[in-house]
Amino acid sequence: MTSPSTIEAERPGAAPARPPASAGRRPRRPTADAGWRKGWLGPALIVPAMLIFLVYIAYPVVANLVLSLFGNSDLDPGLSFVGLKNYEWIATARPSLLAFRNVLVFAVLTVPVQMVLGLLFAVALQGKGIVRGILRTLLFLPVVLTPVVVGYLYADLLEASNGPVNTALRSLGLGVAAQQWLSDPALALPVVAFVNVWMWTGFSMAIYQAALSAIDDEVLEAASLDGANRFQSLWHVLVPMLRPAHFSLLILGVIGTLKTFDLVYVLTRGGPDNASQVPTTLLFQTLLDGRDGRAAAIGTVVFLLAMICTAFQLRQYLKGDRS
Repeated sequence: MTSPSTIEAERPGAAPARPPASAGRRPRRPTADAGWRKGWLGPALIVPAMLIFLVYIAYPVVANLVLSLFGNSDLDPGLSFVGLKNYEWIATARPSLLAFRNVLVFAVLTVPVQMVLGLLFAVALQGKGIVRGILRTLLFLPVVLTPVVVGYLYADLLEASNGPVNTALRSLGLGVAAQQWLSDPALALPVVAFVNVWMWTGFSMAIYQAALSAIDDEVLEAASLDGANRFQSLWHVLVPMLRPAHFSLLILGVIGTLKTFDLVYVLTRGGPDNASQVPTTLLFQTLLDGRDGRAAAIGTVVFLLAMICTAFQLRQYLKGDRS
């Protein structure tokens, strides 16, 4: 019995029958999609990043943790296993307690102030114009300076005897206001905090300006039509919408505070009498004293504090996104 396709092929003038779709085709080469399906391409692409992480992050952290369990004494400079004694020293010694207390005070004096001033400057200087552009540039200029340069600049300005600040105060008849800005235990830490705010407010302003540029002007116009004034629009509309920028600056500010070293060391060396000592300057001085294990313990505590603060802030941010 002849099939219909055979009859159609034998009919005069009929088109020749098409060969099967698979006939004459070359076998396909393995593609990236096949690699993903087989499950080897993804891990292969991660290997370089994992190697960098293990060599430059994981290994130093683990090595520092191991070193923190060793210590030495003035009589025996060689390292020996001491367990948690270095951490006991951190929890009980006056210099370390002052250092961690000071870094908390320093964070309170700098991070919120930088964020508030940065937001106000970003809102005030929003828009185009030569004057606004110049002011934005001047406010951001300290950010590109190194902390060492800023530290030496303010060390000269605030020098007690012949510094420009005290000299100007005396020339104006305000000699009583002239102070030992960097050698008074009550003033050293607030002065360093002021210099830090001066340096990093421009960075907060830049972050807020980038966030403000993503907000549609119609949102503020709608608030204005509803009767909101500028302050109400700022507080009830812009501030909530800038929440991602708040958390970014908060995380960066806390981590930056824990890592603060250059500015404090150049201005005060952590003095006077540990009044402006922070964990990083204490770590450096401890390392210079030859206490490697104790310095490693301070570094481990700073690392753990940074991780805990970051994890807590990210959790709060994600919780707010879900609500």
